[in-house]
Amino acid sequence: MPDSITLLEPLNLSSGWFVQYNNLTEASREKSALNTQLIKLINARHHSAVEIMKGHDDYFIHVYDIHDSQKLIDTIEVKERDQLVKELEWIVWKIGTFDSRIYSFEGPHDFLRLRIPEGWKVAYNKLINIDPDQLEEDSDEWFHFTSSLLLLEHKENQLLLDVGWYVDIEPSGTFYILLIKNQDWENPLEDVEMRRPEELVSQIEAILQKAAVQHFE
Repeated sequence: MPDSITLLEPLNLSSGWFVQYNNLTEASREKSALNTQLIKLINARHHSAVEIMKGHDDYFIHVYDIHDSQKLIDTIEVKERDQLVKELEWIVWKIGTFDSRIYSFEGPHDFLRLRIPEGWKVAYNKLINIDPDQLEEDSDEWFHFTSSLLLLEHKENQLLLDVGWYVDIEPSGTFYILLIKNQDWENPLEDVEMRRPEELVSQIEAILQKAAVQHFE
C-alpha cells in the first residue's frame, strides 16, 4: 500500500467487497513492472476474487472462483489505462449485484468514489452521488438520505466506519461519520458532521488514512 491513500485511485465498490490488496495508483501507469499485481478484491458471498495485473502496455483483470481452488473464470484485457477503473467497477458491480431475479445488468450505480486501503471491507454501500444542496425539498431523492449509507469494516483492527444522514430523509440534515472501535458505539473515536459530498469524501479518506498509520486503543 502507498504511504498515503490519497495516491490510490478512487473506486465505486458495491456491498460485500473486501480490499485484500490495493496499490492501484496513478503512478502505477508507468512505474509498475510486468506482472505486478495492482489490486485484489474478494467477495466471499459470491465466491469471487478480482485482481488487476500489469502487462507490457496493457492490463489484465482476472476473475477467480475462490471456492474452486482459485479457478480462473475470466480475463479481461484493458488497453487504455483510463478505462481500467471503469472496467473494474463494471465487473465488481455485476458480480456484487448478481441475483437469480436479475436478468440484465445496466452498470454500476452512481455512488461516490472512495480511496479504500487494504484491510477494509465494504459491508454495505448506498452512498449515492447526489448533492443535497441541489435538491428541492419535495424531491423523492431525499429517500436516499438515511442513517445507513456506508459501513466499512476492518476486522483485524476491530474498526467500523459508519456513514449516514441525520435526520433521515430530512432536507435540513447533515452527513455524519463515526469511527468505532470494538463495537463501542457510545465512545466513537471519530465523530464528524458535514453537508457537502466532497467534504464527506475528504473526511472519510482522512479517517482511513489516520487508521492506517495509527493504532487505535
